[in-house]
Amino acid sequence: MMGLYFLYNLAVSAVLLCTTPADGYVYQMMYDCEYGDNITDMVFIVKNIFNQKLNNIYDSRVGKYVGFGEYGMKNADHYNNQAWKMALRKTQVETLCRYNARLFRRSTLDRKVPPIVRVHQTKLTNYGERSMLECSVVGFFPQEVRVSWLRDGVEVSTDVSSTDVLPNEDWSFQLHSYLELTPKRGERVSCRVDHSSLKESLEVAWDTFALDAKHVKMTAGIIFFFIGLTAAAGGAVYHWWKQRFDFSPVGRQG
Repeated sequence: MMGLYFLYNLAVSAVLLCTTPADGYVYQMMYDCEYGDNITDMVFIVKNIFNQKLNNIYDSRVGKYVGFGEYGMKNADHYNNQAWKMALRKTQVETLCRYNARLFRRSTLDRKVPPIVRVHQTKLTNYGERSMLECSVVGFFPQEVRVSWLRDGVEVSTDVSSTDVLPNEDWSFQLHSYLELTPKRGERVSCRVDHSSLKESLEVAWDTFALDAKHVKMTAGIIFFFIGLTAAAGGAVYHWWKQRFDFSPVGRQG
């Protein structure tokens, strides 16, 4: 049957090509699968269009072709009398529409990829100086995401800015949020992310190790400086005392 169908289409194409007028012929066959949130309610539609005019249409809800115009009705009756074609249309609801709908949902609507979150300082500054933190949220899917800032567990909304949700080449998204603040020693600043791929909110705290290490290095440098200064002063005093009071045997004899 499929071989006869192929030969029929080939013959029709040959006739159209041999009798093509100056303006030409345009024949289109369009497949359309329509469904809602529940893919069990599937509607399969086939449209045959000739020179931009709808010739006939197959609707799975009706179960047959319906023609428009004289030639459209003739073609519809011809298709409806082809048992193999009608059987093929009924099976295509499952093999063509529902099968591809499952693949589409699995790769788009049902796809869940959790984000990767990183919080860092855009420019290293000291405590008490105005600074800016960046929360980078990357690699998540779907697109909907909520990012907020917390200072000692309290959400802040002032001095906060954010980029738009940007697409990546791997069908994932990224977003960058910024917080302007004056860092305080001992304060906990964190970025909280809410996404459908997460069972609960993901909170990532700002690691102040680099800032604390800078102060530790400075404090250690000051301590070693005073140790060196004390040692140098002690050496100078000892040298002066030795010159002032000579305790050598020759000096004692004198």
